[in-house]
Amino acid sequence: MIATVVICFMNGLGFVSWGIIGLVVLFVAVEAVILLYYKNTFQLWALQRPWNLISRLLLPLVEIVDSIGAGNTNNCMITFNQYGKNFCASGEVWMGSFAEVKKSVQNPQGRNFWLGEHPLLPSSLPHGESGRCLFLLSLASKAVGGTGDHEAFRKCVVDTLLSDATVARESDSVAKEIMDSLTADFAKIDSGFDFYNSPVGGNQEFWTKYLHHVMFGLDIKNKEVMDTLNSLFTGDMALMHYLYPFGYVPHFNLHSQIAKVAELYEKSPAFKNFKVKAEYNNMTAKELALLMTSIMRIAGVQGSRMLAWFCTSGVIYGNLRIDAREVWDTIDLSNEDDLKKYVLEVSRLSPPVTVSHRVAMEDFSCEIAGKTYNFPKGTKVAIPLVFANIDQDVWGADVWEFNHKRPGLEKNHAGFNSVDGVGNRECPGKSLVMRTMVRILQDLGKERRKQKASA
Repeated sequence: MIATVVICFMNGLGFVSWGIIGLVVLFVAVEAVILLYYKNTFQLWALQRPWNLISRLLLPLVEIVDSIGAGNTNNCMITFNQYGKNFCASGEVWMGSFAEVKKSVQNPQGRNFWLGEHPLLPSSLPHGESGRCLFLLSLASKAVGGTGDHEAFRKCVVDTLLSDATVARESDSVAKEIMDSLTADFAKIDSGFDFYNSPVGGNQEFWTKYLHHVMFGLDIKNKEVMDTLNSLFTGDMALMHYLYPFGYVPHFNLHSQIAKVAELYEKSPAFKNFKVKAEYNNMTAKELALLMTSIMRIAGVQGSRMLAWFCTSGVIYGNLRIDAREVWDTIDLSNEDDLKKYVLEVSRLSPPVTVSHRVAMEDFSCEIAGKTYNFPKGTKVAIPLVFANIDQDVWGADVWEFNHKRPGLEKNHAGFNSVDGVGNRECPGKSLVMRTMVRILQDLGKERRKQKASA
């Protein structure tokens, strides 16, 4: 477009150039007005009419910009308070009743290149040598027209990386050393150590080391191994590699780092006896390694860091309106069941993952702000787990209160992309993360109580 404007000026067609510039300015102005004042109402109109020229022209930029903050718990609660459980945002129809979320996560799902509220850049996702997409979160369930890759690849992940050997490594000497190091770093908070954000030690490095030792059996004492892992897992900005359009920016391009981490995975002890099997849709070791780079970066390490932060920092965030450490301090640290419930209650009120998504496989309707609207097949539907966890029809009048002993907490908890642990897209590492969180709460809890006693 810029070249066209310049060429027209050079050839005496300035009026054409000014016309193009005027249209661009008008387009930007209209988009700005929509985003500032009408983003939800416009998306409600446009999503009902995806074929409309105005929708096709204006919606893409609106949904990209809106997606940047739509899933933040604080932001989506503002929209929730304005419209209720259902509304349109980030190019999706958000349907947030407990019943709707439960139905969505416990049934087969259509999927596309979307991650919750964010559009994905397909070229940044892992692909096999044949070109097939390996990214689990973009693969449709077989029951709704998928190839069966989602089910097969997920089974391959579980069988290879969440095996009995994984469980055994959770309690070996290396795992204990990593946990002890975390506790030692936690003890340094009062001395000024940035436990949650430091790239060296603390919460960030713990999850990188621990999960890669336990799941892959990698030698996390090897500097070269850790340098390779840290190139992908340190900080939060690596997520931008996967998101559209940010993945086009050279600064966020991580293909070379991903390739090196995938090579580590493929050579790890967990892959030692890997075999290509028909039940895995002939997934190769290289394909599994590439898949796991995205799963570990987007969900495994990042989600676990956030969960630990919510549970141990005292942060007041989202619907978590108290310093949860005050409750943690009262729990018997030998009572693993109570500690697990504490984690569930924290994540009920402030979930690390606020929203998932699916693609509507048929026309549907829903009520928004008291009126019923119709949407066509193919519409992107957000699955706001965060709203299911505050549905008063299920949780009662004390929904906003922190009570890890509340009735039905485990049965009704919407998290890890499931409800009551039911859902064929439930996070396969859920049990590992929950066990680890209990151990963290025990070890850090003892240190915290020791410090308080000596204060």
